[in-house]
Amino acid sequence: MHHDLKHRIQAMRVKLEGRAPVAEIRGSSQLFVTPSPECRRLVELADVRETDRILEPSAGTGAILQAIRDAVPRAKCDAVELHAGLARHLQAHFPEVRIWCGDFLEYHPERRYTRIIMNPPFNRGDDIRHIRRALTLLEPGGILTGICLDGPRQQKALESLADVWEPLPRGTFTYTQVATAILRITV
Repeated sequence: MHHDLKHRIQAMRVKLEGRAPVAEIRGSSQLFVTPSPECRRLVELADVRETDRILEPSAGTGAILQAIRDAVPRAKCDAVELHAGLARHLQAHFPEVRIWCGDFLEYHPERRYTRIIMNPPFNRGDDIRHIRRALTLLEPGGILTGICLDGPRQQKALESLADVWEPLPRGTFTYTQVATAILRITV
């Protein structure tokens, strides 16, 4: 047990080395920063173009927004973030992105999106609720890519909707060993 904890702490240090904190977050916040390779995969699967209207509904520290910016610098993005400190961080680091600070489930945009790229909270089926809500914000022909738990509830609720379902290795996210998957749903 002690060796496992020591290994996890070393892995976290490597991931955090050279990075400054962006906001103070409670441990129960459900914030799990999406690693860069998974962000790039989400953006690749979404087939993002400059003409797309993109939503990141649980923007966190902006990892997915950065991957979008890197892939398609002129893409038009909106983002939703519940935590005010993180929303301020996003506004400072992504001035070209419209940031809405609040609960994504209560977000009502003026227009639908062509792409939604997300890593929603997973607690108690929140990933299913957030993905279902996001699907209502896509225009016909739109694409949603996201990460969800790879559990029986998610498989039952979401896998049949997805044209891509890619299980991720346990340990993909720092601090947790939960089974997750990348999905793509085209409406």
